[in-house]
Amino acid sequence: MKKLEEYTGEKVYAFPNGARATREAVLQRFPAAEDFTFVVTTDEYGEVMFGMDNLSALRSIYNIDKSLSKEDAIAAIEEIMNTPAEVNEEVSDQTRIADALEDMVVLQELNALEA
Repeated sequence: MKKLEEYTGEKVYAFPNGARATREAVLQRFPAAEDFTFVVTTDEYGEVMFGMDNLSALRSIYNIDKSLSKEDAIAAIEEIMNTPAEVNEEVSDQTRIADALEDMVVLQELNALEA
């Protein structure tokens, strides 16, 4: 499960490669984090920094209402990120027809090789 936390610079994370994600190391990679609200994608224990994104960008990507507070917006984005994608297991008629045509072509090629 992914967790999102507002980046404050007060906490030290671990980068996935094991390096320390100190305030200085993070700001070297994400200098705009000093001026804008950024969100850290982390593990359930809040230790590993998997990613860091601008909160406004995430609000736009996930269509989060502007009227929500930072905390509510972060919670809404986290819920969306952790919701499993729906899998449509129904096969369309077009797919069935395409599969049948492919099978017919393969069979015709096999028959031609045998002749």
